[in-house]
Amino acid sequence: MGLFSKFFGRGKTNTLEQKTSFETRECQEIWDLSQFMESLTSSNRYVAKSEYRNRLLEDKKIVEYFGVLKKSQLLNEFCKNNGISQTLVEETLEKYSDFENIIDRHNDEYVAKALKVEEKYLDNILSQVDPAIKLDQDQRKVVLTDEDYSLVIAGAGAGKTTTVAAKVKYLVERKGIDPKQILVVSFTNKAVQELKDKLNRDLNIPCPVATFHSTGNAIIRKHVPEKLNIVDSYKLYYVILNIFMYYCMESSR
Repeated sequence: MGLFSKFFGRGKTNTLEQKTSFETRECQEIWDLSQFMESLTSSNRYVAKSEYRNRLLEDKKIVEYFGVLKKSQLLNEFCKNNGISQTLVEETLEKYSDFENIIDRHNDEYVAKALKVEEKYLDNILSQVDPAIKLDQDQRKVVLTDEDYSLVIAGAGAGKTTTVAAKVKYLVERKGIDPKQILVVSFTNKAVQELKDKLNRDLNIPCPVATFHSTGNAIIRKHVPEKLNIVDSYKLYYVILNIFMYYCMESSR
């Protein structure tokens, strides 16, 4: 029993799940993970992926540690000797393994409720631009989906520009986001001008609006001091070919 006593600890009685401080690092880490996941799933808001993905990666080792104890049928003894609920540990392991799906369901439920709560607000969200504009159900879901990055894809004339304008206004008015921290990007100069008219002029929201090409060019010029020219179309084939050949040679080394 000497080895197991050293490994599991000794003389500790089983405690209730309300215990929040533990002597062993492993117990404290699994408890903190359980509370972290609970804080997100019980929140009354949309949970973005960036809020939990890094944390789950950081806690992968502690989950694997308790997973080994469970598979080895040593989890019960460990929990008894270290004052942590076995039920809590097992529920945490199970929740961890399916957490992304759990958050997806949480977000779906949140959006469904928000559609009702924010109905009047969304009915008139672009009344400053045009009182006749009414967002449909899909457009409203895009507005309420609060991920860090949003990509709006739809056919011509489906209302992409209207949806993006409404989402930006929602982020500024309802979420308190600084307009200068929102970058609106579109493909064509025409779409960009329409967005500028709606956002910068009609809604008075000073967020940057640009095409993909001008955005990329601005990023390049910020980091590369020399002047760069756009490659002629007839040279583009050879440029791409040289890039592929270079990486093929590097990967074969």
